[in-house]
Amino acid sequence: RGDAAYIVARVSNDVDWRHSPSPEIPYAGAYKGPQGVGQFFTKIASALDVTSREPTRVIEAGEDVLATGAWSAKAKPTGRSFAAEWAMVFGFRDGRISSFKVYEDTAVVAATFRH
Repeated sequence: RGDAAYIVARVSNDVDWRHSPSPEIPYAGAYKGPQGVGQFFTKIASALDVTSREPTRVIEAGEDVLATGAWSAKAKPTGRSFAAEWAMVFGFRDGRISSFKVYEDTAVVAATFRH
């Protein structure tokens, strides 16, 4: 959906939300709980103008969901753009998102933030 509020409303109180650590990516790192996930999305919105987000595949495996796709965006501080493929792993517990980890080419994304 691409709707941050919709996602935040569906995470568990102790959700473990992770984006690969990279000092150059302003929203990278680990976040805990709904408030942390909200901060993650706020940081993305402050750092990027997302120009496309295309999921290509979603696979359920018990309490986990794997989604793959691609996205593109422009870094607000530099005006530079990137396009990258991604894989996201969501863990579910009691019908709520309890964990999240994204895998993408962080070198491509980080390069857009370099001046």
